[in-house]
Amino acid sequence: MQSAVHPVQSLLARLKLRHLRVIQALGELRTAARVAEHFHVSPAAVSKTLAEVEEIVGMPLFERGHRGMRPTEIGREMLDGASIVIRQLGRMAESLHAMKEGTQGQLSLAFRTTSVHAHVAQAICAFRESHPNVDITIVEGGILELIDQLDEGVLDLVFAYDDPRFEQESLCRAPMIAEQALLVVASVNHPLLEKKRLTAKELAEHPWCLPVQGGRMLYHLQAAFRALGEAPPTTGVRVSDVSMTTRLMQTADFLAVYPQHIATQLEQEGLVRVLPFKLDRKVEQVVAIWNGALVSRSAAKAFRNYILNGQAAI
Repeated sequence: MQSAVHPVQSLLARLKLRHLRVIQALGELRTAARVAEHFHVSPAAVSKTLAEVEEIVGMPLFERGHRGMRPTEIGREMLDGASIVIRQLGRMAESLHAMKEGTQGQLSLAFRTTSVHAHVAQAICAFRESHPNVDITIVEGGILELIDQLDEGVLDLVFAYDDPRFEQESLCRAPMIAEQALLVVASVNHPLLEKKRLTAKELAEHPWCLPVQGGRMLYHLQAAFRALGEAPPTTGVRVSDVSMTTRLMQTADFLAVYPQHIATQLEQEGLVRVLPFKLDRKVEQVVAIWNGALVSRSAAKAFRNYILNGQAAI
């Protein structure tokens, strides 16, 4: 006697890629008319495809309203799954195209901290020696924008300070740099370098290259001064860029605050001097983040393994 087909296998056998594409588009565009325009078909064809999927699933996927379609609970579940499947198929197509063209694929990276710049730059150059045909792109963006790009599979790897916004089920994290002390640095000829003892009040009275409003460094700087019983420094220039900060410090006498890794690197390059003053404050560890819900592009997986396993963490 022939065994019955398992319901899951039956559903998988009947669902087609076109079904998933239409469901995903309905989740984004909300109306059959807009989806029809997107795919250059008739609204009736979109409605027919939706009816086919709902018949296969056995439950409504959308609630119809005057403002458009809203996914039901099972509809949201299907949208999440369809999004992963479609993105993964895109990854597969990209890999196949790379093999056909004789290249080694693509790698897209982003940074939210300069702490790892030197380390990752060395890793990229070493990686290119064994993977010369990988197309490597380094992008910029805010945390939420980069998370969206990770979700979409456009971005392979982000290096950033650990942040609660990265605590998502799909995102994987690996440590790169442990928690670091905050250090105060000065221009190389700053008059405070001649003093053996410094107070927080003296530091606050001098011009600073201050972190921008709302940034992590400004929060830590202000908290450190308040813990010492002094008002935080407010005089100077607000700068978000490390290279501009060092330019300003080469031009005039300024103070600035950096994580130990960056401060030490800048001092070794002769750009700043670390002041003998302790700020009892640490910044979060630096982590590498990637989308664990997607099978990584081969080049991205090779680079991630290289930088996390091939070399010791900083």
